[in-house]
Amino acid sequence: METVVLDRLGFDNTGHSALEDESPDAVQVASLLVAARHYLDTFLHKRDAKGSSVLASARLTGFGTGAQEQVYSLAHALDLYQADIDAMPTPIHYSLKAIQAQPLGEQAGVVMGEMDWHFNHLSQSVALLNIRFSLVFCQQHGQWLLEHKHLSQPSQAQGNGEGYPLKELEERRAVLERLVQERTRDLEQTSQKLQQLAITDALTGLYNRVRTDEMLDLEIDLQTRQSSPLSVILMDIDHFKLINDRYGHRTGDRILVEVARLLGQRLRSTDCLGRWGGEEFLLICPNTSPTDARTLAEELRLSIEQESFGVLLDMTLSLGLAHYRPGDTRESIIERSDRALYQAKQAGRNRVSASSL
Repeated sequence: METVVLDRLGFDNTGHSALEDESPDAVQVASLLVAARHYLDTFLHKRDAKGSSVLASARLTGFGTGAQEQVYSLAHALDLYQADIDAMPTPIHYSLKAIQAQPLGEQAGVVMGEMDWHFNHLSQSVALLNIRFSLVFCQQHGQWLLEHKHLSQPSQAQGNGEGYPLKELEERRAVLERLVQERTRDLEQTSQKLQQLAITDALTGLYNRVRTDEMLDLEIDLQTRQSSPLSVILMDIDHFKLINDRYGHRTGDRILVEVARLLGQRLRSTDCLGRWGGEEFLLICPNTSPTDARTLAEELRLSIEQESFGVLLDMTLSLGLAHYRPGDTRESIIERSDRALYQAKQAGRNRVSASSL
């Protein structure tokens, strides 16, 4: 078996890109990393309990950082997922400090690493640092499903070089002072990095363009090693400038948020939706044929056409569809979807147009 440690760009510590390695283990490592990032995005960033359970095996077990977080069944996991989200529903932005994937035979693999969490709660910015995780996946019907999950965080009460928190050997006041100093330092560092770590669009709550680009790159890298279809849909709100001109940017922002919500309601757990810029949205659809992608695009178009947005203008959506071709890059597939979107606009708007395959 081959173990590969990747940084955020997909390179190991020797400078070699595992995604360029055609060996079976390297392909399995790449698909394990995509599965792990998808699971972390679904649970931590999207805060989607049901979507997280869909990505898990019926035999799921695991342990969380809380004293009562022991999972011995998928049903119990769903209860804990929902309780976690109810307690803190806002997105958790995570940054990977290390990640490693290792196949365990052809049908199983483990992904482990360390990450920091950053989120807002009760009007405060919070950082949880050095969270360690291990995720065991199994193959079922051609899809990686989470079999076991373990989260842990080193105790903040122990000093450097201490394997155990030897609080009983110290004055409680000294321990608390050290915790306050460390916490103050961490929060100061976090306040400087939050802007860089954020992966969401501040207005709509969707992925921002940087993260959407990153997710599309991952899917394209995976496509070069498998035959499952991949489609992308570029969407633009028709005549959106009239909304801003007639009703003001505040109303325009409200409509953008509502459109994002309506689009998100009709997506599958495997889809990735991001705000592409202005009034444009990009949808990445793995394992989706051109026929299925057009069906989905029409459903999205109708969901906007049939909604009342509280303005005296018909709100509609134009959509450009492109399907992955061997050798495609992010730029080439986006260019074709953009051309298809332009064709939809030229043909009268409020319609779906697909690039030629």
